[in-house]
Amino acid sequence: ELLPAAALLGRFEDDEFAVVAGGNDAGLADALAAALRAAFAAPLGGDRAQQISAAIGVVQAPEDGASADDLIRRAALTIDAAKHDGRGVTRRFVPQIETEQAEHRFLLRELKVAIAAQAFHVHYQPIVAAARGSVLGVEALLRWTHAERGHIAPSAFIPLAEQHGLMHGLGEFVLRRALADAARWPDLFVAVNLSPVQIRDPHFVALVERIVRETGIEASRVVLEITEGVLIDDAQHVEQTLLALRALGVGIALDDFGTGYSSLSYLQSFPFQRLKIDRAFVASLGAAGNAGAIIHSIVTLGHALGMVVLEEG
Repeated sequence: ELLPAAALLGRFEDDEFAVVAGGNDAGLADALAAALRAAFAAPLGGDRAQQISAAIGVVQAPEDGASADDLIRRAALTIDAAKHDGRGVTRRFVPQIETEQAEHRFLLRELKVAIAAQAFHVHYQPIVAAARGSVLGVEALLRWTHAERGHIAPSAFIPLAEQHGLMHGLGEFVLRRALADAARWPDLFVAVNLSPVQIRDPHFVALVERIVRETGIEASRVVLEITEGVLIDDAQHVEQTLLALRALGVGIALDDFGTGYSSLSYLQSFPFQRLKIDRAFVASLGAAGNAGAIIHSIVTLGHALGMVVLEEG
């Protein structure tokens, strides 16, 4: 009943459907997308109400394609772009989407090759004691220099690795390289960032134990960093994983504290030894009047809970 007269509805792919509607009204597609989005937003009945959402991609002939093949292909690209933007998003096709998808495919192809060849570097950022100025440890930072593109930012390729099942190999490479390097620096600890994908891996604790043993580094000199978003997905599983890692002797740090969900219950429920204040607060010192007060409060809280507190930046 939402569809205009003579419109066709059919399955596009497994969880995707297509609506084909005619008409010269430029606002028809927008109105139809809004109606469909509202229909999906209504909770489904039953003992336990459920709510679903749909990403919607809109293409229009002849502007977006003269043939059915072109329209279908661009509709698929537009739906993918809408999914990437978040839940319940509607996007119209623009040529930039094809450019973005081509770049996505290129980076994914090159990333697979780079992982197979281990064509990455690990750089180390010093962690300095504020009172004495001495270097206490280092944070491992993954870097990728492409033969043609040069430096490719982690913000571009890490999400790709997570989305396409490549994070296990990439994460193991970073962990093994960082621990092997740090084993030669007996007076320093090494911090390695973890992806949510790694935390969800049931074999991750065993992997960490194996790499610690193979590299010969003392487990007490290894710190694994997670962000607050990881704790939202499956708190019970994350807690079990972190406790198992602590049992190995490695340290656990909560990264980017203060910008995400920042629930104080996390500090009470999870076995963190280190608390890292997000660099956004440090960057705003002197510019935002309350930045210093916020940093002071977090430092005081962390120390009261027996944690080491680090400030990024």
